Amino acid sequence: MDATASVILAEQLRAWGLSVINVDDQTVSVTNQLNLALVEGVGALDGRYVTGWGYELGEAGDEPGAAQRLAYLLGLLGDAYARGTETRR
Repeated sequence: MDATASVILAEQLRAWGLSVINVDDQTVSVTNQLNLALVEGVGALDGRYVTGWGYELGEAGDEPGAAQRLAYLLGLLGDAYARGTETRR
């Protein structure tokens, strides 16, 4: 994940109400602010966003979709939780 992609992904994750910490240029740590026990690391592998558990969130370039999938995994369900993301319908 290049620096630009990690910034875009972080913005999209924050729009879902998630807390994001840049661990390094390749990895971000994401926390559900409503339940601090729900934490996931996300990095890039072969052009795809992948969680620390190996779950593929999507391709680089589809940061809104990857953010939506991670928000769902961290307990934020549906479009009602999104604030200003491009993935809302």
